[in-house]
Amino acid sequence: MESAGPLAAVLTALGICVINTALGWVVSRLAFGKDLNVFLAMIFGSLGLRAIIVMVSAWYCLSVISMHQVAFSLTFAISCFVFLLAEIFFFHRSYENAKRQSRRPVTDLLKKKTSDLMLVLVHP
Repeated sequence: MESAGPLAAVLTALGICVINTALGWVVSRLAFGKDLNVFLAMIFGSLGLRAIIVMVSAWYCLSVISMHQVAFSLTFAISCFVFLLAEIFFFHRSYENAKRQSRRPVTDLLKKKTSDLMLVLVHP
């Protein structure tokens, strides 16, 4: 016996995935820039805790509330995949931005090498 229709199941599954991703984003923003051990503890600790919360929420929605199983499961699987890709993209982009800020721009390196080359050519 299903207590809610497919639309409620789709919106609930989507909501669970959005909340999970939002919590992951918040934790990653807090962890970025910290010591490596603290960073890994925060990221993997939140990953484990969020996974438990998501599994319990999915079980509750499917078993206790008896939501539409196909609508919930398909939406949950697809949205977990999409939002996981978004999280990975966010981590990659944040890492690349931090890496760029710690190095000198490529144009500075090229200018310096060109001036060094000019010095060698002028003074053999």
